[in-house]
Amino acid sequence: MGKNLFDLRFVIEGEYNFRSSEWRLFITTPGDVYLTTRNMGGIHKYSFHQSGICRSAFTKEHGAPSSMADRANFKWKRVQTPLVGAGGASRVACIAFPTDFLSRSTAPTKKTVQITAAPPGGATYLEMAYTFESEAFVMSAFQGNQRRLHSCTKLINGESFFISSYHSDWENKDVNSPSRAGSVFPNLLFSANDPLNTGRPVRLLFGPEPKDRDALVLQELGGYPIANDG
Repeated sequence: MGKNLFDLRFVIEGEYNFRSSEWRLFITTPGDVYLTTRNMGGIHKYSFHQSGICRSAFTKEHGAPSSMADRANFKWKRVQTPLVGAGGASRVACIAFPTDFLSRSTAPTKKTVQITAAPPGGATYLEMAYTFESEAFVMSAFQGNQRRLHSCTKLINGESFFISSYHSDWENKDVNSPSRAGSVFPNLLFSANDPLNTGRPVRLLFGPEPKDRDALVLQELGGYPIANDG
């Protein structure tokens, strides 16, 4: 893992080679957490910093677009982590991966952790949080419930950062991304229905801009090009 305290590559794995994007989460030695997808690596990432500032930003390698004075699309302050002994945690991110919107793809690399997708009609929810409680306390909190603990990393300031997942319900709703006039990009439909068996080759990640003390809430859907009605 080199200079990083922790480095995890993961994918949500459904049946018949249907998967989410490949994701990477890593924690630097100072304790800053970075999150990105394979297709956006080197371009964009989310970050959760020891200072409490969180960012959705272009990477240093990519730089800020000419229309932006800062690499950050938006920033917010994460909620303060409960003190040790309170038995709590502060959630900073939750990503939903609806099973019926996964995409047919090639097998991930051997170093990629495969997280089993929810049954059809449901979604896998991946959560990330900080706590001051011990790793033993965190592990015991996940015993006997439906949530799965994937990692718990101790940081130099005494906090721990943990990643967990669970399966729950999801209401399938189509999302249409129409092409603008003169654009080279096609109309896109993100749907649980795929009558032409395209395999949903396009992945869409979106969510609201968090306010201070909010968690980052995202959903990732698979879609495909459709004919332009115009």
